[in-house]
Parts: sequence; structure tokens; C-alpha cells
Amino acid sequence: MSPNTNIYSYPLDPDEQVTAVKNVNIEVSENTHERRDLIVVGTAIVKGEDMPARGTIYVFDVIKVAPDPEKPETGHKLKLIGKESVKGAVTALSGIGGQGFVIVAQGQKCMVRGLKEDGSLLPVAFMDMQCYVTVAKELKGTGMVILGDAVKGLWFAGYSEEPYRMTLFGKDPEYLEVVAADFLPDGNKLYMLVADSDCNLHVLQYDPEDPKSSNGDRLLSRSKFYTGNFASSVTLLPRTAVSSERTESSEEGMDLDETFARHQVLIASQNGSLALVTSVAEESYRRLSALQSQLINTVDHPAGLNPRAFRAIESDGAAGRGMVDGNLLRLWLNMGKQRQTEIAGRVGATEWEIKADLETIGGDGLGYL
Repeated sequence: MSPNTNIYSYPLDPDEQVTAVKNVNIEVSENTHERRDLIVVGTAIVKGEDMPARGTIYVFDVIKVAPDPEKPETGHKLKLIGKESVKGAVTALSGIGGQGFVIVAQGQKCMVRGLKEDGSLLPVAFMDMQCYVTVAKELKGTGMVILGDAVKGLWFAGYSEEPYRMTLFGKDPEYLEVVAADFLPDGNKLYMLVADSDCNLHVLQYDPEDPKSSNGDRLLSRSKFYTGNFASSVTLLPRTAVSSERTESSEEGMDLDETFARHQVLIASQNGSLALVTSVAEESYRRLSALQSQLINTVDHPAGLNPRAFRAIESDGAAGRGMVDGNLLRLWLNMGKQRQTEIAGRVGATEWEIKADLETIGGDGLGYL
């Protein structure tokens, strides 16, 4: 496909701007309950300070058509199957629940809507947000959703279907300037990764059993890490077991799904860089943390700059507690055999264990891409 080929275009109003686009699995029939992957588009119509903003939700299906003989790639087009005008700009979209609904951030409300056969989108539940939500992400199929804004921070809410309602579970007490966010489940623990406007990455946890969380009303800050890049998206991806994990599980007769991380988070930045965040077991973290300390103290760093100070958060000086720097750790792989053995001995681990840990935090778990 040529990058300059326009396969299909749908005209919008001159003062209408697209603010959100999402591929959502939506129920298209109330009778047969058929569901399809559709393209949902949210727009904003802003005409000045003296007029309230409005928005529109478009639902498109991708259909096949007879292509232009000279342009075989034009065999698809967008078919509008749903449209709804709403009060307030539409700023974020996400699928939600198990019935094929979509959650829409419109104005200062978040509404759960279902597509009717006449093309309208019927609201079934809502939540007042007191802000303009710019991030909406659901942990697929659970009804749990995070809603983020640069002023009010991160909200963790849930959607239930019997009866239809939205429930607020917890808030971020620090009012982070949320740029992008997503979930990171780890076994029976639920974490959220938040990228803020200062290029920091925050790890929050929902744990109502922790006394510091006030029965879950407060999301707990577990780690902070300076990335040096302004994030544009944070996306949860499934993770497959790497070779060292499969070898270990077969030797010890363990279930892979119960032993190793099943998710990773991919972070894309505005400068084109990609980062990967992986949860690791406590034993692996201790080895990698000890290895990181050894590398910081023994390796010559460019221009004498300190990696620990680089990752520290300016507000509190926290040097990425609970998170290790994969780029720094990989310096160990570039060392000679004797130096690797020496540093591994100081860490109190074998070379095979360190190599297995480094493989775990690498991108091999995304081999299906």
C-alpha cells in the first residue's frame, strides 16, 4: 500500500475535530446479540468561548467494495452505522463490560452507551467526573476502568450490568497530570501505570486491604521512575513465556500461567522511542536490583553521569524504588566472561540466573508481534 493512497474519507463539519478513535467490539443487534469489531470516532465542535462545546460519536463498519482496477488496495470503505450528537466534546473512548457497550467521555461526564438498531447510542449508565477526561482504559472484559485527567488525576471505577451503574472505587491522591495510563495486572494484584507531563512513570496499586488505602479509596503509589521521554500512549499487551521460563517450569513441573507474568505494558513516546514494562517475581527483582547497584558503582558511565540520579523523581528524590533500569542491566551482557562471573559472584547469583532474568524483562515475551 502506498502511504499517499487515500482509500476512503468521511467528511466532517468545517469546525469539527476528531479527538478520539477506538476499535471496539460492539453489539450490533439487540435481537441476535451479534457483536462485531467497529471503529468508534469521537469529535469535538468548538466555536469559541461564548458557545458551549458539542461533540458527536460516529460508529463505522469496515466493509468490502469493488476496488478501482488501477488501485487494488481501495477494496474497503467505512460504512456509517451509528451516530449520536452529545453535549460536550467527546474526549475519550473505550469498550466496557461483557455486553458490547462503549464508555464515552463527553463533557464532564462518562457515559456507557449501547448501539441500537436505528443507529442511535443509548446511554445506560453514567458518572459525573468534574473534569474533562482524556484517558479511558478498561481491563478487557472485567468492567473495571481507569479515567484520567491532567487536573483531577486518575480515577478507578467499575461498571456493573445488573443493574446498569458506574461505581467509583478509588482515586489518585496526588492529582497526577495524567498523559497516558493503562492497567498492569500481576497475579491477584492490580497495578496501574501512569505517565505524567514531567516524563515520569508512576506505578499505582488498588489494594483495599492495605490500611493506607482507606478501604481502597486511595490508590497507593508503589514506584516512580523518570523515563526522559514524553509518553504518547501506554498499552497493555499479553505476554508469552520466554525460553528460560518454559525450561524452568518443565523442570519443576509448574503451571506457566500461575508462575510467570502474563502481561507487559508498551510505552510509546513522542520522540519515537519505545519502552517495555514487565512485572517480575520478588526473587528476580532482588537479583536485578543488586546487579543494578553493582553496575552503577563499577561501570564507567558516559560523561560521568549517574544513572541512579537520572531516574530519580525531582519532587521527592525517589530513585525508581521498586523498578529497575533494563538498559543499564544489559551492560552486563557486553562484558567479558571473567567480568561477568565476578559481578555475578558479588550479586550472589549464577550467570544463568542473571541471563534468565534479563531475558524475562526483554521483548522476547512479545514474540507474536
